[in-house]
Amino acid sequence: MSINNPDARINQLLEDIYISAVRIMDRVQEETQDSFTSKIGIDTQDIVARRLTIIGEASSLLLKKYPEFGEQNPRIPLQQARAMRNALVHDYNRIDWYLVWDTIQTQLPKLIDAIEPLLSKKP
Repeated sequence: MSINNPDARINQLLEDIYISAVRIMDRVQEETQDSFTSKIGIDTQDIVARRLTIIGEASSLLLKKYPEFGEQNPRIPLQQARAMRNALVHDYNRIDWYLVWDTIQTQLPKLIDAIEPLLSKKP
């Protein structure tokens, strides 16, 4: 992949988002809200936070370097993903794990569904 090819770079960023979202969904498959939000779920919280940070960073890059992509794909919540990343990184000591759980349950499946048809090849 050439980094000078915008289509290839966009596809790589979409793959990064897709892979991270799928990994989160796989990781929380056996979790409940109670297990995820408790101290018992701290390992899963760490993994989810890392993957949400990747999703947010890739979304931020798409918005910054390829603004027309965001305009053409309003179903992909790039702004919200960037905001979640910023909250996780900058407010790490005040993370609302109930909000994160809700985001995983309600928004990640929609994100996966929005990105999947855009991928050149599924990872």
